[in-house]
Amino acid sequence: MSVRHVLTIGEVGVDWIVRVSTLPTRGSNAWCQPPEQHGGGAAANVAVGLARLGVPVSFWGKVGDDEHGRFLLDDLTREGIDTSPAQVVPGTFTMMVMAIVDAEGERTFFTCSQGAAHTKLTPEEIDSDTIAGAAWLHTSGTCLAETPSRDAILYAMALARELGVPVWLDVNVCLKREIIPAPFRAALERAVSLAEVVLGSAEEVTSFAPASSTEASAQSLAGGGRTVVARLGSKGALAASLAGMVVVPAFPTQVVDTVGAGDAFDAGFIAARIAGLDIETALRWGNAVAALKIARPGARSLPRRAEVERLLHG
Repeated sequence: MSVRHVLTIGEVGVDWIVRVSTLPTRGSNAWCQPPEQHGGGAAANVAVGLARLGVPVSFWGKVGDDEHGRFLLDDLTREGIDTSPAQVVPGTFTMMVMAIVDAEGERTFFTCSQGAAHTKLTPEEIDSDTIAGAAWLHTSGTCLAETPSRDAILYAMALARELGVPVWLDVNVCLKREIIPAPFRAALERAVSLAEVVLGSAEEVTSFAPASSTEASAQSLAGGGRTVVARLGSKGALAASLAGMVVVPAFPTQVVDTVGAGDAFDAGFIAARIAGLDIETALRWGNAVAALKIARPGARSLPRRAEVERLLHG
């Protein structure tokens, strides 16, 4: 790309959303409409969110040589995202997520990702010129679950730090710390140590640094100049850094589904920080983008910049 851009590196996949009135109990049944197909994958969702906010962005990841992979790369290209670093991997499948969304819009994920194409990225494929050409690098903890992508992501993060490229990490695990396998947990801890900005849900932040409150957990992680952002759902979001704590309330909205809400927040927050806005304003941007997204179905129902500005200033 001719201008410096955000480089998102990580997973892309297909989301299948099934809407039910209530989650069925084990062994029972739930009647529902046909599943909806949407583009997904945290790193790719953030890339789409940034592109719609007018931020130059490229996506680096892998898809399978299948119908889903081709659909996803075409979709990202249509959004104006540079997909030249992305690759198609023969003999593998593209990640799929089954999202069960209840009547209140809350989602339960079944992620079909073990051995998927996005896990095949290797350290040897990490190109220093691609990273050096970026203004920011954003990645997701999902790709740390397996090797070789675990090693590739950690290498890319370390290389970015050496090259002076700011590194942002969304933990994006949605698992309790005690059930995360030890190698995966160690990789997440290493990734947090390499990141200048760490984003996650309140549950993810407190899982990394158990404390009496989300605020205390975030503050304990915000060492060495790191900023830690915790998404608080309907309560908004907070950011902890050496400068202190900032808490910003959410925008009221009707919830259709929360699939991709965290990715939407990330895109808004990153776009604001890239524009030089302060952390409090960036939290408002993140909350605004998330509020507009959750009022619509699917992770990719992300707003354009004009919509966000109307919500912020209207």
